[in-house]
Amino acid sequence: MSKNLIYTTAINHDTSTFHNSDYSQYCLNSWKAWCDKNNTDFFVIDKHDSRYEYPVWNKDLIFEHVGDKYDKIVYVDSDTMVKWDAPSPFDLYDNEFCTSTDRASLKWILNSIDSYQQFFPDVKINLDTYFNSGVCMFTKEHRPIFDSLIEFYERNSAKLDKIKGVGKVQTVLNFMLEEKNVKRKVLPPTWNLFSIHKKNMFRHNWQLNEDMTPFFIKYAYIWHFTGFPIEDRTKIMKQVWEQYKEYYA
Repeated sequence: MSKNLIYTTAINHDTSTFHNSDYSQYCLNSWKAWCDKNNTDFFVIDKHDSRYEYPVWNKDLIFEHVGDKYDKIVYVDSDTMVKWDAPSPFDLYDNEFCTSTDRASLKWILNSIDSYQQFFPDVKINLDTYFNSGVCMFTKEHRPIFDSLIEFYERNSAKLDKIKGVGKVQTVLNFMLEEKNVKRKVLPPTWNLFSIHKKNMFRHNWQLNEDMTPFFIKYAYIWHFTGFPIEDRTKIMKQVWEQYKEYYA
């Protein structure tokens, strides 16, 4: 058995307008192929736990599913894809909790912090260190954090489920890691390239016009298809998979 695990949540749920499987199929295809090549276990949480109103909270249940048998764990959102020849993310860290800094929409981030501040009145979030939780790398020693997230939801579910439009787990996790003074490591965008369109990474170097390969393919290992309508996400992820699927074989 591998000592390392990559997992995601891919749950179709009636609170979502679109089926998660419309786009997550391409996520699962890429990650399963990568894990098979790299002797890494891959786990998909695809059944909704009735404790939660919204499926996004299921990501917190990983240790309930797998226990403590994995030394290192990487969580990836179901709107990510991994490049076929990406190196091992498990070599990037030792005992830190790893994430990438998020500055994609300062307005959204500020609104999200304001919405969840009520639950953490004594905790101050620094915008310079606010992170995106679509890719998180951690160890089994971080299990207490996930236990705390489960307990936090159970205590506050009535209020949490009424908060709309500013995310759910991500900002809560930002507050919690700050509150607990958890040792962290910042990952470069290479390992969580989100808001790809805002960075013009879908383009290639048209000035030289020698290589038509898009920048996100050339320069990133994990592609995170966020920041645009789900219909576009599904279309783009499908196009990427259809164009490059032979490399995963």
